[in-house]
Amino acid sequence: MKEHMFDEIIEKKLTGSVKWDGLKQLYGSDTLIPMWVADMDVRPPDSITEALTKRVASGHFGYSLFEERAKKSIQSWFLKRYNQQIEQTSLLYSSGVVSALAHTLLALTDEGDEVIIQTPVYPPFHQIIHANRRQLIENPLRLIGERYEIDFLALESQMKTAKMLILCSPHNPTGRVFNQDELQTIVDLAKKYDVYLLSDEIHADLVFSGHTHHPILEFPYEKSILVSAPSKTFNIPGLYASYLIVPNEEIRTKIEQVQQAHFVHPNAIASTAIIAAYEDPMSERWLKDLLVYLEQNRDHAIKRIQSEMPLLTVVKPDATFLLWVDFEQLGLTDEERASWLVEQASLALTHGKPFGENGVTFERLNFGCPRRQLDEALDRLHSAYLALPLD
Repeated sequence: MKEHMFDEIIEKKLTGSVKWDGLKQLYGSDTLIPMWVADMDVRPPDSITEALTKRVASGHFGYSLFEERAKKSIQSWFLKRYNQQIEQTSLLYSSGVVSALAHTLLALTDEGDEVIIQTPVYPPFHQIIHANRRQLIENPLRLIGERYEIDFLALESQMKTAKMLILCSPHNPTGRVFNQDELQTIVDLAKKYDVYLLSDEIHADLVFSGHTHHPILEFPYEKSILVSAPSKTFNIPGLYASYLIVPNEEIRTKIEQVQQAHFVHPNAIASTAIIAAYEDPMSERWLKDLLVYLEQNRDHAIKRIQSEMPLLTVVKPDATFLLWVDFEQLGLTDEERASWLVEQASLALTHGKPFGENGVTFERLNFGCPRRQLDEALDRLHSAYLALPLD
C-alpha cells in the first residue's frame, strides 16, 4: 500500500494515554497491542494542533465561556454536512458525551423510570442507568445474517411504559447506520407513547461510502435531544469538547439546572478545538482522507479475518472505526477468551459482555490505526488462532 500520512506510527507510551499506559492495570500486561478503547492512533489535523498551540501560547487559562464562535461553527457544520438548521440558543456545552447523557437522564427521568437501550451497546449506557437507579430495559438488536436490525414489535411494547430511549446513532459497537425509515419509525413510536429520545451521535461524521447519517433532529419531535462532539471525528477525545442540541426550551432549562448542580463549565481550550475542527477547511480535507483510509482498513481487516480465521464472524460496520467480531465458534468461555487474547495473542480488545448479554461471545477491535499496527495485531490473532486445538 502506498505510504500515507495515517501510516505514521506514533509513540504514545508514557504520555498518560489510557489506551497505552493503562494496559498493565486493565489487562495485566504492558506488552499488548491496544486495539480496544475508541480513540485512534493517528495524529489529529494540523489545523487543530496549530489552533490549540496558539491558544496555549496566549497564556489565558481563566474560566472560559462556551464561545459564540464555537456555537456558530457547530451550526455551520450541521448545515453543511446534514442540511440541518440549528438555533444557537439550543446549544449547551458538556464536558463529555457520557456526562451529557447522564445529566439529561437525571434532568428528564426519575428513580425507577424505565429507560430503553438497544443492546449490544456502549457500556456507559448501562452504567448511567444503573448508577442513577433507573430501570434498564433492553431492546436487543437482532443479528440477521451479518447485519443488526431493530426489533420494532418489542420496541413498541417497551415504549408503552418507558420514559426515555437512549439511541446510539451510528451504533457502537455494531457500526449500524440507521436509515430514514428506521429513524422515522422510532420517532413515531416516541411521539405515540410520549417518550424522550436521547441520541448519542458522536460517530456521525465517520460514515462509509454507500451510507448516510440522519441526525435525530431531522425528524421533528419536541422531546428529541442530540449529543455529539468532534472528538471521535478528529481524534481529540481527551479534550472533552462536547455539546448538546436541545431545541425545546423547557427541556433545555431542566438539563441546564442539572449541569449547574454538577458545576459543568467549558475548559479553557474546548471552544478553540471545536472552532478549528468545524471551521478550518484543512480539518475537513483531513477527514475526507481519513474516511478513505478507515474504509480501506475495515475492508482489509475483514478480508484477513474471513480468509485466515474462518471460525470468527465479523459484522461489517457502516460507520465508526470499530469491528464487532464473534468468537463463539472457538468454544471458549468469556473468561477463557479474555485470557487467551492476552496470554496467547498479546492483544487488548474490548470484551463484549459489558455491551449486553447478546454481546458475550464478541470482542470489539479498533481499526483506527496505521495499517502496520493493524496487520501486526491480526498476525498475532492469527498465530493464536492457529495454535488452538480446533476440530
